[in-house]
Amino acid sequence: MDFEYEPGRLFHRNETGQVDAEILFPAIENGRVWSIDSTIVAPELRGQGVASQLLAAVIERAQAADVKLRPICSYAKKKFMTTPAYQKLEWHNPD
Repeated sequence: MDFEYEPGRLFHRNETGQVDAEILFPAIENGRVWSIDSTIVAPELRGQGVASQLLAAVIERAQAADVKLRPICSYAKKKFMTTPAYQKLEWHNPD
């Protein structure tokens, strides 16, 4: 599936132009970290691995940009807990 990109956002539009899948990852910590705040997939796309594809695309962009990730939404948190390769990119607040 191909996703459109805007800073801090990857998304997919259906044939009518409506957004039917989206992941939001605004930059924090002066751009050194992206906070994965939300992953949303429309009911008709669920169970097809779309959320996983969105997250993988963010991971790929983060690696290319040399930034860390802060999983906030429940989907991202679960994936980070169960995927060792993702854990290497996780940012931990030093406070």
